[in-house]
Amino acid sequence: MRRKMLSGTKIRIKIVLIGDGGVGKTTLRRTWLGEEFKTKYHMTIGADFASQQVSHYHSPTKTTYDIKFQVWDLAGQPMFKAVQELYYRGAVGALCFFDITNQDSYMNLVEWIQSFWNLNGMGKSPLLIVGSKCDLRDNPAFPNQVPAHYGKEYAEELSKPLKDELGFSVHYIETSAKEKINVDDVFKILAGEIISSYSFQEKKRNNKST
Repeated sequence: MRRKMLSGTKIRIKIVLIGDGGVGKTTLRRTWLGEEFKTKYHMTIGADFASQQVSHYHSPTKTTYDIKFQVWDLAGQPMFKAVQELYYRGAVGALCFFDITNQDSYMNLVEWIQSFWNLNGMGKSPLLIVGSKCDLRDNPAFPNQVPAHYGKEYAEELSKPLKDELGFSVHYIETSAKEKINVDDVFKILAGEIISSYSFQEKKRNNKST
């Protein structure tokens, strides 16, 4: 599967959007697709699917890829856990969300990430940690916010063993679907790390065979 993905410049990438319910996964996905921002919360039932094609220049390989994202937006409520596990299979990347105004959603990232790596069928794969609702950063109405350096330090901690072993890094980025901050960037950064990981492992295989 890894060889086939980078056999040309047109590639298909399955990713999952994961994190607690209400952290903004669906809102960001809809904003990315060009839909109007909605303030009313609608719970995802099981999972929602979307696809979109983007062009991405990957500077390490000096190649422009036409990427078709297959995006599975997974419900975050515990009642849907059995259903969630079905959609991890075959996902080569994940956007892992927490709400910067909700400390519990940050603490639960560990379980979400481990579930993704344990159930996707490929082990440790590229992911991006996404701190959502950054338009509320420093808003006094939300005093118990997760400091930005928490997300950065956690991403750096995860990255340490992965860069040398698997060829990708974990990044932290804050987003706002309402203000359209970094909405496109999260998909571009994740795509770049997925391609880097596949290229890295392809080189390792070639070196072993020579």
